[in-house]
Amino acid sequence: MKKHSFNPWLLVYTNVFVISIAVYSFLRLSFVVWNWSLFKSIGFGDIIHAMAVGPRFDACALAILFLPLFLVSFLLPLFLSASLSKKIWFFILGLLQVPFLILNVIDVEFFNFAGRRFTLSSLFIFQEAKGKLSGFFATYIPGSVAGFALILFYLWCVYRILKKTDVTVSSKWKHVGVHLIILIVLVVLGRGGFQQKPIDFVDASLFNAPVMNNLVLNSTFSLIKSSDKDKLPQVQFFSREDEYVPLLNGYGEKKSGMDGIRPQGKQNVVVILMESFALEYLGKYNGVAGYTPFLDQLADESLFFKNAFANGRRSIEGVSSILAGIPALMNEAFITSEFASNYFVGLGSILSEKNYHVSFFHGGNNGTMYFDRFTQSAGVPNYFGANEYKGSPEDNDQVWGIYDGPFFKFFGAQLGTFKKPFFSMIFSLSSHHPYTIPPEFKNKYKKGPLEILESIQYADEALKNFFEFAKTQEWYSNTLFIITADHTQKNLLPSYDNELGHFRVPLLFFHPQMTWSNIDTDQPVQHVDILPSILDFLGYQNKFKILLGESVFKPAKDKTVLLFNDNLYYQIGTRYVTIWDKHGEIRHYALDDLRLSSPLQLPLEVKTILESKLRASIQYFNQGMWDNRLYFPNK
Repeated sequence: MKKHSFNPWLLVYTNVFVISIAVYSFLRLSFVVWNWSLFKSIGFGDIIHAMAVGPRFDACALAILFLPLFLVSFLLPLFLSASLSKKIWFFILGLLQVPFLILNVIDVEFFNFAGRRFTLSSLFIFQEAKGKLSGFFATYIPGSVAGFALILFYLWCVYRILKKTDVTVSSKWKHVGVHLIILIVLVVLGRGGFQQKPIDFVDASLFNAPVMNNLVLNSTFSLIKSSDKDKLPQVQFFSREDEYVPLLNGYGEKKSGMDGIRPQGKQNVVVILMESFALEYLGKYNGVAGYTPFLDQLADESLFFKNAFANGRRSIEGVSSILAGIPALMNEAFITSEFASNYFVGLGSILSEKNYHVSFFHGGNNGTMYFDRFTQSAGVPNYFGANEYKGSPEDNDQVWGIYDGPFFKFFGAQLGTFKKPFFSMIFSLSSHHPYTIPPEFKNKYKKGPLEILESIQYADEALKNFFEFAKTQEWYSNTLFIITADHTQKNLLPSYDNELGHFRVPLLFFHPQMTWSNIDTDQPVQHVDILPSILDFLGYQNKFKILLGESVFKPAKDKTVLLFNDNLYYQIGTRYVTIWDKHGEIRHYALDDLRLSSPLQLPLEVKTILESKLRASIQYFNQGMWDNRLYFPNK
């Protein structure tokens, strides 16, 4: 050990802090390289800018983590030997730093699924990942190995710094004075500088593209800051209900395109939610070969909506949007939020009152994403998961659950045993990361630039086999089939490599006896429109109505879709996209401005209508959640 004229603890903090910043910067660079498909269309200058600004957020997060270390280095050397004090300091540093560094390594890949950095609400994935983490890391081996090697190198560097530094307290007053300096520096760095308010998420909003703002951030910062930021804000843009309720999609009575053409007799309903089936993977509607030949064929025979959007970026959000009509307009998924116990009327509850047999199928292990519990609260008493599946143990992919092929066969067979009419929803899983398919199907499908595409083709074939079986069943001719995807995945086509493209999913309505006409298939639609559309198709009036969604069979010239991601609201209409980050000004773009790069100066009347509608939807949702009165206009 060496004695230094520079105070030893000040030297330790300086060196360890510099190395820590270097490690975080390397992880940020890894984030760019691994996710280059998200950044390749962005200017190199912007990437450099983000990389340069990022260390400010790294320093903030590190300073917060170093505060417990400050207490250790300040107090223990006064009572313990220098050697023991250093060992305890090193142990505490590892305890604090390693989990967050691992989180940053994971987030390099996990960002593709969540669409934003880790926050407190994202941690539910670890509970879901029990027993599955090996599958995740297996597809991320290069990044995982490099990441953990970096962490070990970091710990070795810190160990060497401590070993070479003699931290013996020669003067208590000097020791106290130096630590006062260290504390002041940590506080300044922890608040991000001397500005009026401490650094926050809004300070990273430097670019129009949220992916760039996420590059500025790090997962440690976002997790720490989200501990008190994931709360849904209580807003009041309007003082009275009658000022904003008429602006909502579902307000008022509208003539339905189903009037006079509804099929005779009780109709069954089957909703098929395909894991990660982004619209861009389809062929015909994108002018490419595509990876879903059966879905392309079925779309030709269906009511296919070209401008359909998932209401969320996660599976857990897709299920609540469809079964409960509740969109993902907050950072935490409704199912896991503090509002999960709020009053809501699920589709299962409504149809059970109409004497429907109601069921939900998901090949995942029971408890996955809390689906079994949530479906119960949505009025779905019959849940079929991996526990209920009685097939061969080889049908389990050993990661998530039962392969789509055998589980769709199981689904079809069970439908035949239900009393009529029935409502049933199935959620596929084989196209979920890590995209595991049965060994006998390996090398059967065409390869593509994305790893997911092989499992997409496998799931599409499972869907085809299900329909071939369904056609032989007596219930088939009286069944409405609705097919969509829970969310999108990695981008395949340049035209989808944008913020709206990350939400575009297929949505089609198919009925063997129906041919629809005069239904606007170009209108913007979303997952929360599915529930009212089913009731409209069946001819049922729902007095407990969430006004953010509306039947796709009821035309509305001013209909909009409202999405939320990474603290940004996106309101999509027939001509314009309106964006608001909850802090700055509201911006408007042309719908065909895919990069959202050229803000429009709209006429005041148009601008007022768009912004009022956006604020109305936000107030309706937020106030409804906090007051437990999401149905308050009709309840």
